[in-house]
Amino acid sequence: MAKITPISLVAGMSGKIGQKSDTYFVTNRQTGQVHTAKISSAPLPDPTPAQIEARNKFTQRTQNTSQWLSSNGPTSDHPKGTEIYQKALAAYKAQHKIGSFFGYIASRIAEDGTVTIGGSH
Repeated sequence: MAKITPISLVAGMSGKIGQKSDTYFVTNRQTGQVHTAKISSAPLPDPTPAQIEARNKFTQRTQNTSQWLSSNGPTSDHPKGTEIYQKALAAYKAQHKIGSFFGYIASRIAEDGTVTIGGSH
């Protein structure tokens, strides 16, 4: 597949083109990749039990991530955050696959709320 470098007008776009448009643009600011999607206005069917379970797991993971960031992030006592927070931030900055620190922590948090960075918790 060919690599295309979009013009700055397209690369800077984010969101719908207009009110009645069904095309949505997203630009990954870290990698510069532009993605487009068509928005469907068809009504969604009732979620299946597997979808409900996946949503519940996602909700639990985001809550664990928020709690971990709140308890390990920068405070007046630790202006740079805890040691594991600093290691996680360094590991996040060294990679380019995940675009937000919250998403990076969410991808490495276990169900019990521990975060694994490399071989350490």
